[in-house]
Order: sequence, then structure tokens, then C-alpha cells
Amino acid sequence: MKTYIYPENLRANVKLWFWNARDFIIICVGIILSVIVLVNLWNVIPIALTACYGFLSLRVDDSAIMDYLFNAVKFFVTSQQKYFWYKGD
Repeated sequence: MKTYIYPENLRANVKLWFWNARDFIIICVGIILSVIVLVNLWNVIPIALTACYGFLSLRVDDSAIMDYLFNAVKFFVTSQQKYFWYKGD
């Protein structure tokens, strides 16, 4: 088996600066569409949404703010918590 110099022997996710490739493509498409909307309709909401998505999807050490928020919502809102109380000896 060959070993490569690339991180984790070619098994690492593709990263472009601080984003995964999928997030980077979504941000680029969002910027293009936001500029088109800004020029035609003078609406800055799409640019703000794209900037928020870009900030939330920043990846440092393989963790992102968006991942943390999804896990927090899953833990506190959508999943049931079970607590078992018993009287100790």
C-alpha cells in the first residue's frame, strides 16, 4: 500500500481555506446570486444571509459553529432527555 504526504493518507476532507469544499461552493453561489439580487432589486438580505452562512460554516480543527448549534438544538429541543432518580443507600 502506498502512503501519501497528503494528510491522513488521502482520507481527509477537502478544505479550501477555512471551509469544506461543499460549504465553499454554497458560499460562492450565494455570493453570485446575492450580487444579482442586489443589482436588480436593491435588496441586501441575501448578502447578509450568505455572510451569516459563511461565518457559521467556518471550520477550525474540524469543528464549526454550525455543527455546535445543530448539536445543541438536537440535545435541548428535539431529543428526549431521560433522567432516572433513585434513593441511594
